[in-house]
Amino acid sequence: MVAFKGARARNAAKRPPDDIRALLVYGPNTGLVRERAKLAVCYVVDDLTDSFRLCELQAKDVCDDPARLADELNALSFVGGRRAVWLRDAADSLTKIVGEAVQKGFGDTLLVIEANNLGPRSSLRKMFEGESNLGSIACYEDDQNGLRDYVSSFLREEKLAIDSDALNWLVERLGSDRMQVRNELEKLVLYASGDDGAPTDMNIRITLDTVIASSGDAGVWSLDKLAEAVASGKMAEIDRSLQLALEQGVQPIAALRAVARRFLQLHFVVGSTSREGSIDKIIGALRPPIFYKHRPAFRDQSTKWSLPRIAQALDILCSAEIECKSTGMPADEICGRALIRIGAAARAEPEGN
Repeated sequence: MVAFKGARARNAAKRPPDDIRALLVYGPNTGLVRERAKLAVCYVVDDLTDSFRLCELQAKDVCDDPARLADELNALSFVGGRRAVWLRDAADSLTKIVGEAVQKGFGDTLLVIEANNLGPRSSLRKMFEGESNLGSIACYEDDQNGLRDYVSSFLREEKLAIDSDALNWLVERLGSDRMQVRNELEKLVLYASGDDGAPTDMNIRITLDTVIASSGDAGVWSLDKLAEAVASGKMAEIDRSLQLALEQGVQPIAALRAVARRFLQLHFVVGSTSREGSIDKIIGALRPPIFYKHRPAFRDQSTKWSLPRIAQALDILCSAEIECKSTGMPADEICGRALIRIGAAARAEPEGN
């Protein structure tokens, strides 16, 4: 049984063992599946556009012509060097065709197969895990630690360092699909490096501001700070954060809805805590997550706001949005008054004190 897992999975993709003739790369993380399949192919073929050394097939190609896979595996390279056959979108329907093809001798060619998630009963997966000269690589969703390690490693290879708060903010907002994560990181690298002709070996440090600007979430970040100020009753900060958000092009209704989202989160946490306890665990499970630097303030807010007072705040926000849409009064003034009113309520003593 040759099933590569954990750290061995990336190593097997980056440098397939000499005794492995074919690799099955599968799993729900389609971006990671593609990344590791590409790593394995690149180990054999430097230039992915070299049609003499690389044959790319779709599952449909093999279904329409079952003999083609075996033919491609037995083909010789006219320019020398190893060949690779890259089969995509495979499924159990191809098990028999793949099995017959790999039973035949095909020299030094490496077969790399991409598939979606395959359960333990999958015939294709069982075949690759049951033969000593075949290997399987499972690609599951990254957890926070795995994603953090990947981001750090990716940026380090690009000669970029990242501040811890920037890394935390980035990891909390990236998805789990490796292809999407890589696209975001490539965008960040391009933004951080700039196009001013700086030497490629120059070390650049990525700050939180850089990450936010690169992601296009500057307005979202301002709204996060606005929502925190309102729920905490920081009156001067409410005015500053609202003005900053408006200057960044955020519409008053969007500001009202951002604050409403914060109070909906508070409503969920306060309600869940009364039933289940473990407030920190409940806060940690919120999606989208509360930025780790804001969690102490959020936790404090959840102890100050009761469910009835949260409901009143949501009523104020809803009424303000209706006024913005229907009265013809300046929307930014309606928004500001509503937020100040809620902020003032946040400064009141919690019920029972």
